[in-house]
Order: sequence, then C-alpha cells, then structure tokens
Amino acid sequence: MHWLFSAVEELLPVIVFFVGQQIAGFQVGLIAMVLLTLALLGAAHAFGRAAPRFALASTVALLVFSIPSIATGDSSYFQVSDTVLDGFFALLLLGSVVFGVPVLKFLFGQIFAITDEAWRILSLRWGFLFLVLAVLNEFIRLEYSESVWATFKLVSTIFILLFGCYQFTLSARMRIPGESNWLGLRR
Repeated sequence: MHWLFSAVEELLPVIVFFVGQQIAGFQVGLIAMVLLTLALLGAAHAFGRAAPRFALASTVALLVFSIPSIATGDSSYFQVSDTVLDGFFALLLLGSVVFGVPVLKFLFGQIFAITDEAWRILSLRWGFLFLVLAVLNEFIRLEYSESVWATFKLVSTIFILLFGCYQFTLSARMRIPGESNWLGLRR
C-alpha cells in the first residue's frame, strides 16, 4: 500500500499544476504544485514516514527550477527542468550499465530484493525512457504553448507511473526468494 501513497505523491502535484495552469495561469499552477509538494513531504515526515532518497532529490530539483520561474515569471526555467533532469537520469542510468555500477540498486535497493541482472535491465529500460522523454520535452517546450506543454507534463507523468507499475512484472520474475514478496519488494 506504501507504493500507492508514493504514486499519489508523484501525480497529485502535477494534477494540481495542470488544473491551476488551465484555470489561473502557469505561475499559479506552479506555486500550487510547489506548495503541495512541500506539504506532502511534511505530512509524510509528520506521520513518521521517512522520505526516500529519490523523493528528497526530486523535491530539491523542483525547488531549484521552480523558484527562478516563480521569481522571474519566466516559465522556461521550470519547463526545461524535465529536459535537464530526464537527460541527466538517462545518462546516469545508461552510463551505469556501461560501467557496471548499479545506480538504481543504490537508490532503491532498500525497497526491492531483485537480482543484479534485473537491476541492469531496469537501468536500460528507465534510461531509454528518460532519454525519449527528455527529447520529447525539449521539442514540445520549444514548439508549442505553455498549455500544450502542461498537458504533455501531465500525460508523461501518468505514463511514467504506468511504466513503473509494469516494471513489477520484471521484479516479480527476477526477485530474490526469501528476501522479497511475490513482487520483489523487500519483506
């Protein structure tokens, strides 16, 4: 059930951004997204739930790219964040496969008990996905309106969550018995 709360934490701020952007403009949507993200992180902490490393890193990244957009009224700072971050993750994950350094295992090894081959496959899958998303984000950011980009952000976030759910088929198939449940999640 923990994964469901994590999915809501990822999707809800983007939905709030999308709705706010559609109703009151980009700035309002972005401010609402930042405030909700911080509130969700605070609520998780208040309920004694430690935030995963990735959630903390993504919140810091959100602030780094959102604050200049909010301060200047220039949406491009926030819009380019997906290109920069997705591109960085693509290089990191694909590079980790080339150099044999299991970055995903470092980030999520406390959650999943799966084989090293599974970590390699996941790194390839996620690396290629992030590469495609970085290219698409930059294309849509440069060629279309803020409203179209906001729609793309919502759709791509939903796709990432669905893609992540699909990866459970791999973690279930390549789990380490005795250390994990039927989905490969640590006991």
